[in-house]
Amino acid sequence: MGLDIYLMKIIKEPKPKFEWLSHKDNPELKTDYSEFLTTRKIELENGKIEVEKGYYSVCISYQRKGVKPNFYTKFKADDFIFTFDELLELKKYIKKEYLDSFEFSFIQKFTEKENFIAISY
Repeated sequence: MGLDIYLMKIIKEPKPKFEWLSHKDNPELKTDYSEFLTTRKIELENGKIEVEKGYYSVCISYQRKGVKPNFYTKFKADDFIFTFDELLELKKYIKKEYLDSFEFSFIQKFTEKENFIAISY
């Protein structure tokens, strides 16, 4: 089971190494980031062009290991964390030897309404 925890920031315009988060797959982003909702054209396998709604984002930090086993019962795959209190709750599930890195990469860089945490496994 691969784990990825990302500190993300929604941006208005695409930049090098941007991520695209489709609105269809991530409807929970609309509450806090509706002003960033945009569209892009994508080419389908059959060559047709489709317009898709979503968000441009960049990854600020990421972590791929270091969670306690009970992390997987508390957090679901594809969960989002939007508040600092939720981030502090997540910190309780980080193994001791990864806490310094987590503090630097996530806690110190997190700003509500500007960043969010995306969990994937």
